[in-house]
Amino acid sequence: MFRQFSYGELRFVGRMKRAHIALAAGEEVIAQDDAGDAIYTLREGWAVRCRTLSNGARQILDILLPGDLVGLSASVLGSGGHSVHALTAVTLCVLDAKKLAAVFRRQPELALSLLHGRLQEEERADARLAVLGQMGATQRIGYLLSDLHERLRERGLAQGRAWRLPLDRSQLAEAVGLSKVHVMRALRTLREVGLAEVRGRRCTVNISNPHRLARFSGYSRLRSKFLYPIL
Repeated sequence: MFRQFSYGELRFVGRMKRAHIALAAGEEVIAQDDAGDAIYTLREGWAVRCRTLSNGARQILDILLPGDLVGLSASVLGSGGHSVHALTAVTLCVLDAKKLAAVFRRQPELALSLLHGRLQEEERADARLAVLGQMGATQRIGYLLSDLHERLRERGLAQGRAWRLPLDRSQLAEAVGLSKVHVMRALRTLREVGLAEVRGRRCTVNISNPHRLARFSGYSRLRSKFLYPIL
C-alpha cells in the first residue's frame, strides 16, 4: 500500500526523528487546539481523531490505523482543532515538525507524496460526510465497517472477513453521529439481513459479504493507493 523510501529520503527522515513512544489505551496523543510541534506516525495500535464541542459532545472524525500520519495539519496550521486519543495501546514515531518545510526544499518527491496522501484522506472524509448527511443509520454503520475492512485488508491487518474493532457502542455512535440506541438497531438490522455481525462490548466484526455490504452502504474504494511511505 505504501511506497518504499529512497535512500536520501530515509536519511532525511531519520534526522527528523525525535523519539519512539508507547502510550496506553485512552491516553492523549494530541490535545485539541495544541500547537503542532511534532508529527507522528502510528506504528502499532488504533487511535481516534475527534473534536469536542462547547456543549461537551464529542464527534469522532476519523479512526487511525497503523501507517497513518498524526498531527500534520497542526504542524502546518499551528493548531489542528482536534484531539487524538489512543483506542488501544499504541506506539508512535515522533518527528520534528520544525523540519517539515525542509522536506519541500530538499525532498520534493516525498513532499508530493505527502500532499497526495493528504488529498486522498480528504477524499475519504468527503465521502464519509456525504454518507453521514444523507444516509440512514444502518447505511452509516455499514459504511464505517466497509471502510475499516478495506483499510485493514490493504495493510495486511485483516485475515479473512473477521477482525477486532476496539470501539464500544458509544464510540461507534460518536463516529457516525447517532445515538447508542440507533447504533444497536442498525447493528441488529445488518445481522438480520446477513451483511455483518458485530459481537461483544469491544467488537468482533464478521462481514459475511464485503461486496454486498459496500453496495448496501454506498461505499467505494479510493481510486489509487497512497504514495507516501511509512515514516
